[in-house]
Amino acid sequence: MKDWNSITIDRYYEDLKIDNRVGIGILNINRDINNTWLQKRCFDMTYFYINRMIKMGMCSYVGFHKTVEEILEQSLQKNKEFAMIACQGLLLFRGPSLITQSLNYYDNNKDFFTIGHIMDKEAQTGMQGSYPGLHRQYLFVNLQKWVELGKPKFDEMGVFRDRKPLLQNYKLSEDTVHSHYTPKWIGPADNAQEKHVEITADGSNWIDIAIRAGIKIDNLTNDMRDCKVFLYPYENTQQLANAWLNKDQDDGLNQSQAAWIRKLGYQEFIEKDRVYAFNTETLSGEGVRTDGKLIDHLFSAAAGFKPLAILNTNGFHKDTTVNYFDWCEASLNYKKHLLETWDGYDLDTWLLEHDLKYNFSSTYRGNYKKFWEQEVKEHGGREAFKELWDRYRQLKHTFNVVDLVTQPNQLFELINTAQGTKVLWTTNIWSSEMLQWNVEPEQLEQLWFKFEEMIPEDLVLYGHDYVAMDMRERLRNGKRTTHPRFENN
Repeated sequence: MKDWNSITIDRYYEDLKIDNRVGIGILNINRDINNTWLQKRCFDMTYFYINRMIKMGMCSYVGFHKTVEEILEQSLQKNKEFAMIACQGLLLFRGPSLITQSLNYYDNNKDFFTIGHIMDKEAQTGMQGSYPGLHRQYLFVNLQKWVELGKPKFDEMGVFRDRKPLLQNYKLSEDTVHSHYTPKWIGPADNAQEKHVEITADGSNWIDIAIRAGIKIDNLTNDMRDCKVFLYPYENTQQLANAWLNKDQDDGLNQSQAAWIRKLGYQEFIEKDRVYAFNTETLSGEGVRTDGKLIDHLFSAAAGFKPLAILNTNGFHKDTTVNYFDWCEASLNYKKHLLETWDGYDLDTWLLEHDLKYNFSSTYRGNYKKFWEQEVKEHGGREAFKELWDRYRQLKHTFNVVDLVTQPNQLFELINTAQGTKVLWTTNIWSSEMLQWNVEPEQLEQLWFKFEEMIPEDLVLYGHDYVAMDMRERLRNGKRTTHPRFENN
């Protein structure tokens, strides 16, 4: 299982060629969440995961809207072929895979209207006469088909005593996705008839419209469902807010809420001593940044072989110093151990021998050989890596326990005492999932500004800011950006 725990996960997808054909918007359900703080944090985290896909060029953000049709219209205005509706509180922690799977679905179903969570409300609730619906947490819509169908609004649930709507009869698949109320598809009945319906669900009218047009709607597959989790923030609202703030469990949470809180709690626990033997970002895609000058001092996060790639790309000499920093002491100990004992060949074997000593990221646990082969390939082959490693081992290395976010002054005291060509690589620390979960983006922005003020003009920059913007692009080329602000309305 890949640890997609930051915005910048481009190395996993470096060969993925997907045109930006998708507009994605957040469905505003503030009205249903009786807690202002939780409203905001659900919005913040939903956008955090969307931003990951934006950075990868897979979609465009079209805003925070109260209706599905507003998101669809905004997507059309941006000339998109598809729209993805992400309800406030939807955590797309494997969003890139979900977009990929959704586009693959289109390739095999060119005439589809929408895919989403089909809910057989009669089977789910036991209320006779309830019409099926599409849960609003997630929808993927073919915009051309939506236009052909007359741009129908997405109706929310309703109970009708008078003037019961007349809806088309339907047929459900016998097979289900996971529960008795989740049919794999819904489509036109063999014997088409209309009937008056007393209880409708979210999206019942879309199902009715699709059936009248002879269109079958498919449910999300389990693989698609595994790419996300919905917090249902309108349920157990105060308990969820308390569990989020206090990082503990509450018996009042539903299954999805409790599972996510446990996941984040466990992740935070293991991050305290987690070691990244390989990098989750590209090794040298940023290119040369020292203007032909050899690096005298590299200040580097203690993760993977990105430091070697930066040194190799820009050039270094025998007196170059590598200064590792990390808030996780285990990562520093690992680096020191590796430098002292590993010969530069067959890292997969070395990792297996020390598997119990270090808490290696589950991204590559058990796949050491595969990741090592990729590493060797990106460094120009086995002997090229060995030669680089031998030169690297001869350099002076220092190891410094530093919390980059809360105590940046400790790092800059080291940087400011160094002379010559100095390079800093911060990886994706500022855009990590754990940091964004624990710190509101406005607060994180202020912490970043303090960090930014300390950066000297002569420091060469690699790494990302709090919204995953390349630091050099932001500070040296003036490409500043921020996160969208939450709207409480």
